[in-house]
Amino acid sequence: MKNKFPSLFLGIIAFTLATTSGCDNAEISKNALLSAGTKVGNGVLQGSMSEFSKAIEEEKISAKGYAGRGAIKYTLKDTDGAIADFTKAMEIDPKYSPAYSGRAWVKISNGDIQGATVDFITAGKLMLLATLSKE
Repeated sequence: MKNKFPSLFLGIIAFTLATTSGCDNAEISKNALLSAGTKVGNGVLQGSMSEFSKAIEEEKISAKGYAGRGAIKYTLKDTDGAIADFTKAMEIDPKYSPAYSGRAWVKISNGDIQGATVDFITAGKLMLLATLSKE
């Protein structure tokens, strides 16, 4: 089961990124994120990581870019790098719930159930607040 986490996680993050809007800033960053999503779908992980890094560089501050790159790092079994990128995404946008849920999945694979639980609860609260604020 542990070996299936990266693939499942990548699918969840790719779906999340595909169903949310692109970066709110430069058109170039939007194109870089869309290109990254395509590469994730094709399984070209290193190319996708480069595209997320490019989007981060061009936009300078991108919670979605860091979260996307964190997902790729996790899939490549770079759990320290994944946690760092998810944490950076949370610093940039403390209300970006995919960063919390992404970091939680990494923590689960590292055996940090307590830390994962805290992150999942935070992600759930943020999603609920976002839903209620739209009504």
